[in-house]
Amino acid sequence: MRIAYVIINANRHEGTSRAVLEVAERLAGVHRVDIWARTFEATRDQVADRGTTNGDAVFHDKLNLQRIAGPGRPEIADFGSFKLVADRRLKTARYDIIHSAGPNTSLADVYTIQTVHSVKVAQLSEVRKTSSAGLLRRLSWRLYDGAVLRAERDAYQTFGPRGPKLFLPVSVGTRDELIACYPDIQANCENSLVDYPLRGFDPIAVIPNGADLDLFHPRQRERFRSEVRQKHGFRDDDFIILFSGGDWRRKGLDLLLYAITMLRDDGVRLLVVGDDRNGNEIRSMVDKLELASRVTFAGFRKDVHRYYAAGDLFVFPTSYEAFSLATIEAAASGLPVVMTPASGAVDLLGSGDCGAIVSRDPHSIAEQIRVYRRNPELLAKHGANARAKAERDYSWDGIAKQTLGVYERLIEYRKAMSRSVQLGQGR
Repeated sequence: MRIAYVIINANRHEGTSRAVLEVAERLAGVHRVDIWARTFEATRDQVADRGTTNGDAVFHDKLNLQRIAGPGRPEIADFGSFKLVADRRLKTARYDIIHSAGPNTSLADVYTIQTVHSVKVAQLSEVRKTSSAGLLRRLSWRLYDGAVLRAERDAYQTFGPRGPKLFLPVSVGTRDELIACYPDIQANCENSLVDYPLRGFDPIAVIPNGADLDLFHPRQRERFRSEVRQKHGFRDDDFIILFSGGDWRRKGLDLLLYAITMLRDDGVRLLVVGDDRNGNEIRSMVDKLELASRVTFAGFRKDVHRYYAAGDLFVFPTSYEAFSLATIEAAASGLPVVMTPASGAVDLLGSGDCGAIVSRDPHSIAEQIRVYRRNPELLAKHGANARAKAERDYSWDGIAKQTLGVYERLIEYRKAMSRSVQLGQGR
């Protein structure tokens, strides 16, 4: 099978990009796989930290880059120029499957839905209203949002030039958002294809994000917990709350800071992994709230798995997600996850025994932290359950297998359609 993956930046530090590369690597061992991208960083870091040789078969250099040149800034120019060139070049490319991470091209057969942009914009409206961003930044947001919304409307159709399409939201919540915003995807398939074979074909299949279950593993605590804690001045008995990611206001780091002020417990410390180019506002909050002694910014880390090993609880009060890789990686590391009811929360935490879903306000966040702080047995139990769920549902090997299965189903469906059309013309 010849497969093309279309993503603007293919790397391992952005969640969407990492998800693409994890699946692409696994399929490249058997199939011809091309990566259509502007930037490409496929090298795996921290190979030695995996602690096992399982999965080494995916460490190969069989991904073929089809580079699309263009400006990386501002976002509107980056996205718009990439889509324009990708659409033009893919028209004459010969692939069995073209798979795009979002609406980076209108010519894909399969779309992974990491975000539904209209929902994301609505969720971010309150955050942006209180942002200190200047006029040019706000104009850039508006232009970029408009371009992505137009691209979604163009791409998220039941049929394209190459035939019927498949849509792969990464969570149940994202699936519901997709159907709410683009109801014709299912309706047109159900109403238009009743005369074709395989009439049970569903154009939407939930395939989640995953985690490297060897790299993100509770055993890493034995190797890195003390090392990371000593590096950042934590005591062995400190209760470390971990937050990981960029875009701090969207992901609720400001709310978490307010929650920390409500915890009158000097043994509770916050460790922030990741960076935000607009993060000065959040850093200033730390000083204003007099939290400098209780909050540590570790910056962007390629060895983030070591920081999960140093933590006790992962807290993620985000305003919008499709299904955060950080939450899955935290669970795989054996940390209970506390997050707000964004997409992916129910998938990971709906059972109530791997963490907790809380309201997006500091009081609710603080109270749930207290529950775990006061009950180490519950903390350990939920951490073990989280690891078990990651093993069961979120291995990249399993996700790659699911993805290949939907490719094969789409190809077979197209063949059935073609045979049905030929029979109809022969009558």
